[in-house]
Amino acid sequence: MKRKNQRGATAVEFALVLPILLALLFGTVQFGWLMNNYLALTNAASLGAHLLASERGYATPYSDTQRAILASTPALTSALTISMSVGGTSCTSDSTCASALGTSTQAPAAGTVASVSLGYTFLPLFTGALYSLKSIMPSSLTATMSELVQ
Repeated sequence: MKRKNQRGATAVEFALVLPILLALLFGTVQFGWLMNNYLALTNAASLGAHLLASERGYATPYSDTQRAILASTPALTSALTISMSVGGTSCTSDSTCASALGTSTQAPAAGTVASVSLGYTFLPLFTGALYSLKSIMPSSLTATMSELVQ
């Protein structure tokens, strides 16, 4: 014997569970986007530090490093900030970086470190205001890498 009062129960259960399933799905996609951006940022910072540390004796270490970072992060370039330093001295141009790195015949002081710091204003895929879930995601990402100048 069929129960007539059970009709539509599946649709009601689905309607109750669907928002939870969608929240899990969108949360997973949002977190994946965050991790993708963070990995791209740390990879670019590592590449930049390695390149800057190996540019001793070259005329354009600042612009070479900046170009390499921007080329490795094409999706992040609109909201990316780059800062570099060699031995604690901030590099803001090719001349300041080149003098801090030393020449091909005269090495810098032992233990001189080249550092690259990247900052990125994180732009989430989903920006809705559902229960203020957007506030859970960070608004900015940073990565800093250092390497000894050779």
